[in-house]
Amino acid sequence: MIKCPYCGASKYAEKHSFSTMCYYPPIYENGVNINPDKNKATTVCRCLECGKEFTVTEGVVDPAAD
Repeated sequence: MIKCPYCGASKYAEKHSFSTMCYYPPIYENGVNINPDKNKATTVCRCLECGKEFTVTEGVVDPAAD
């Protein structure tokens, strides 16, 4: 569960997201993709309780939204 790193509330709005932009072509061996997408998506959120912004990257919360 995502929680605000400032106040601990889990009530937030997603403002915008961005991602690294490297192409990883799927390469399959025996039906399994052995070259999975390694891009990371980051979402900027605003806590609806305290109003502060934070980021979430790969499920990890970071207080710095800059």
